Amino acid sequence: MKRRMIVCDLDGTLLDSSGRVSARTRSAIRRVQEAGHLFVIATARPVRDTRKVAAALGNRSVAVCGNGSVVYDFARGEVVEYVPLVRTDVTSALLALRGRFPEVRMGAEHGLEMVLEERFDLPLTLCRHALRVRRLEETLLLQGAGKLMVQLDGVAGGYFAEVRALLPDFEVTISANLFCEVMRRGVTKARALERLALAAGFGSGDVIAFGDMPNDLPMLLWAGRAVAVANAHPDVLAAVAEVTGSNDDDGVATWLDRMAAGGPFTG
Repeated sequence: MKRRMIVCDLDGTLLDSSGRVSARTRSAIRRVQEAGHLFVIATARPVRDTRKVAAALGNRSVAVCGNGSVVYDFARGEVVEYVPLVRTDVTSALLALRGRFPEVRMGAEHGLEMVLEERFDLPLTLCRHALRVRRLEETLLLQGAGKLMVQLDGVAGGYFAEVRALLPDFEVTISANLFCEVMRRGVTKARALERLALAAGFGSGDVIAFGDMPNDLPMLLWAGRAVAVANAHPDVLAAVAEVTGSNDDDGVATWLDRMAAGGPFTG
């Protein structure tokens, strides 16, 4: 079998609903790696929240984190690439957001750290070590922010379209219903993966990608073979031709097991 680059989202795709990597999933990934295929994580999570998953997979993976703003090699323990927003873009985005949504709550990923305004609401497990500030504008950390996080009342799916329309010169996406994410124009999982694939000797036709949410769509549309999990967002299910089992049914592992066995690549 031709060597492939296998790219997989984490939450809602590779991980079950409790956020864990199942034993079957670990085994399936190990099998494809031993067969010579390259396995890459592609997630909206920051590096710090990807560490446990990478460790569960043996710290052999390169991960595209922050929706493509940072690439981290867990085998070597180092940042491979970082594509932050420039300060002027952060300033203009904040000005537009404050003007349209006076009640907006803002956060930012700065390098490998999280900065949140005091009113930004996240489960403690996701922000235990975050730096809390009154307003992002008052910090000295705006230069080098990998992404901004925009939070309003209600679920992010309800205000995502309005935020995206307000910021046409940025990449605006959603990976969960806790907040919207704003990245530098052109920063997506797909663009980071394209550069990573080129460096490793792969073309898009050699890539198999798994995902579940709208932020995965650029990656899924770029990859030669795109597979959605059964629990994926309706926009994702409408965009791809292949669907495997849900994240709680080890859908990715089912697909990879058939691939490793040389059988039909469906599931």
